[in-house]
Amino acid sequence: MNEFAIVTEGLGKQFGKHWAVRNLNIQVPTGSVFGLLGPNGAGKSTTINMIMGLLPSTTGQMRVLGYDPAREDLEIRKRVGYVPEIQGFYDWMKINELVELVASYHNTWNWTLCSSLLAEFRLQGGAVIKNLSKGMRAKLSLLLALAFEPQMLVLDEPTGGLDPAARRNFIETILARFQEAGRTILISSHLVNEFSGLLDHVCFIREGNVELMTRLDDLHQRMKRVRLVFAEQAPGNLRIEQALVTRVNGREAMITCRDFDPQRTPEALTAQTGAVNVIVEDMTLEDIFVDLVGS
Repeated sequence: MNEFAIVTEGLGKQFGKHWAVRNLNIQVPTGSVFGLLGPNGAGKSTTINMIMGLLPSTTGQMRVLGYDPAREDLEIRKRVGYVPEIQGFYDWMKINELVELVASYHNTWNWTLCSSLLAEFRLQGGAVIKNLSKGMRAKLSLLLALAFEPQMLVLDEPTGGLDPAARRNFIETILARFQEAGRTILISSHLVNEFSGLLDHVCFIREGNVELMTRLDDLHQRMKRVRLVFAEQAPGNLRIEQALVTRVNGREAMITCRDFDPQRTPEALTAQTGAVNVIVEDMTLEDIFVDLVGS
């Protein structure tokens, strides 16, 4: 088994004079739940379309489960369950007709699992697809990606259209069961807190470039919010080398440290700024997202 399910090297995509993705180097460990995180327009969907062989790259190379998407996209689609941000179905079909069509392309199709998901998602086999709500179409897309028990899932904004209860059920039960089986999941989203309890690796991208790629545990150790309290008004021109973001309000300055060292950073900040108190706070994944790649 390969150490990495997905590897990209110097991956780029140019549309006219605009680079949607440029020099993207990503490694998705096999068996991980990997979050590709960034604001809208960061290049997430373009990257996924190249990974799935749906869009040719302009530069670079990549391997997905050991295959080259440019030449072996069919082999990838046999092994990867893909949920696009925008679903494209034959709207004139009924749900059971589409299920039977997709099942015919997969010799690993699990009809027991399919029936279970139909019931869990409350999808009626006789319903015509054009009459489905946005949420029901999203559930159908998830079912088609899961029922053939793929080696890997690639999900592009997978909870769009789902109500809060359905989102929680999908993340906490269905995705968790898939991950517990040791399979790889790549999730692209800008709704980071929804998946924070499931992810173990993250890659933040902005304007088509990697800002940071790391294990989630390491990220929470390295990124901290530090509150500096001053005896009087906090200096308005604070320049702190370790600070990713600085916010000043009255006697306090709030900074986000990108490379926090619990042994040295608080003492260094006290000496550098003259603060009378230094308070270290943990950050949520959404806090880190906003400060690192937020617009």
